[in-house]
Amino acid sequence: MSQKILFIAFVWNQHQPYYLDTGRNEFIMPWARLHASKDYLQMAAILESYPEIRQTFSLSPSLLEQIQGYLQYDLQDEYLKVTKIRAKDLNEAQQRFLLLHYFDIQWDKVIGAYPFYCQLLDRQGRVTEPGKITEGMKRFTTQDYLDLQVWFNLVWIDPEIRQSDPFCKGLMEKGRNFTEKEKEEVIRRQYNIMSKVIPYHKKLQQNGQIEIMTTAYYHPIIPLLLDNHSALRATPGLSLPRRFQYKEDAVRQIEMAVQQYCSLFGEKPRGFWPPEQAISPETIPLLADQGFKWTISDEQILSRSVNAEIYRDGYGHVLNPEVLYSPYLACGEGAEISIVFRDHHLSDRIGFVYQHMSPQDAVGDLIHRLHKIRENLFQSSGSYLVTLALDGENAWEWYKGDKTEFLHLLYRQLSFEPYLQTVTVSEFLQENPPRRQITHLATGSWVDHNLTRWIGTENKNILWNYLLEARAMIKGFQERNIEVENVQKALRNIYIAEGSDFPWWVDSTPYYLAAPFEALFRKHLIRAYEVFKQEPPHYLSQPVLKPDWGEQARQESPLAGPVSMVPGTSNSY
Repeated sequence: MSQKILFIAFVWNQHQPYYLDTGRNEFIMPWARLHASKDYLQMAAILESYPEIRQTFSLSPSLLEQIQGYLQYDLQDEYLKVTKIRAKDLNEAQQRFLLLHYFDIQWDKVIGAYPFYCQLLDRQGRVTEPGKITEGMKRFTTQDYLDLQVWFNLVWIDPEIRQSDPFCKGLMEKGRNFTEKEKEEVIRRQYNIMSKVIPYHKKLQQNGQIEIMTTAYYHPIIPLLLDNHSALRATPGLSLPRRFQYKEDAVRQIEMAVQQYCSLFGEKPRGFWPPEQAISPETIPLLADQGFKWTISDEQILSRSVNAEIYRDGYGHVLNPEVLYSPYLACGEGAEISIVFRDHHLSDRIGFVYQHMSPQDAVGDLIHRLHKIRENLFQSSGSYLVTLALDGENAWEWYKGDKTEFLHLLYRQLSFEPYLQTVTVSEFLQENPPRRQITHLATGSWVDHNLTRWIGTENKNILWNYLLEARAMIKGFQERNIEVENVQKALRNIYIAEGSDFPWWVDSTPYYLAAPFEALFRKHLIRAYEVFKQEPPHYLSQPVLKPDWGEQARQESPLAGPVSMVPGTSNSY
């Protein structure tokens, strides 16, 4: 067997939508805070135990800004506000909120591991719709509400951190009858963890163990900002909204990301994670102009770019590995940038398959597959890179015991594999510049190699048309060179509304979660008009989403309803 070394790049994408309601100066959802305490620190911190392991992290600017908002500006989220209310002082609406949202984590693998938390879920009735919460409320005491406040925030702390912290470990053993002071201390623990996220990543990058990428600031789909009708390239005949073409917005979203990165990490970024790995030929010069050295997308985009199938056998092993595991030089619009493509199959095994296996079997399977790739490259000259790229937070609550056992076992075994070597992407490209070229980069994303997750349905197209009207209004002021001082204030709301998560959520999440997020989108557009003292269009006061559980439940839910036109008000919750 050849002694060829196979290089492996783990690229973890850490991102949260921008949840800030700028009118209330409050986050409408807690996921930046909670994933910071459960995932973002520990995903990096675990590497200190394995100095041979190199990794790459994409930290989205919208996520980092929200972490700073909690720490530096004392911003809060709706969940945190309800947590801080003493259980005996909760009103009925707040009790409903607790019962609806404080089981928002994987029920079997997480809640099921803790007997009393599981009892609380049973007492609630295991329901997710606001209209069905009333019966559960009759079964909850004041102490139950307090215990629920503690349990929810406690399980959103990484289990390895909990086990190493005597206070958290003591709470887990105690199980119930928590006190208000103990609840306050759990929140302090979360803030302490959150305060370490940025410094820890910076330290590991300075030590050379990780590379930190960035992405467009508020996570827009760059090809759609450049021309939202570019979606037709992968999906001819798709029903589309009116044409949106604002290259200047795409440029600015990238510029802001670079500026934030330099401020936080003291150097310029080398890698750019396209939001949702969505890419097009027109994105190449934008990245090159900002000094990025490399970017990344999905194997399906590679296949369509070079007009070559990625062939796999019945076990999922790639039969033409030279195609997938080579870096490329993507050329277009008079510019070029290095690009690597993730192994879609192996990345999805980490994200969706290994949660159903024991950690030992899962790690054994992945190591075996990596060796199989190395064997299949036996006759190939040069060095090759297997890129495993996926969300760095969403998979783990589906694993028994979260990420802890799987990642420790994986990194421990990889540390002793002489022919499998983990690298950062920049580290690999520096020694192995691309030998292959792409002259016609396909347009698409890591979701079905197209852009239909963000455009093309009735609800998504409505959002695009609303966005276009507001952006055109601002452009009119720009062209007339009046109210210049207000243009940037209005544009910030537009940049936020351009985020990919708004069209994703409207058709991909339950109504009770999507409704407040869709309302937030409309409020950003309303504020763009109000900056110029313009009357917002009447349609922005009405929900795009329609409830799916009946009018009575809608009346009981604080999540739905029109958006007030009064600045600073909110109907998010």
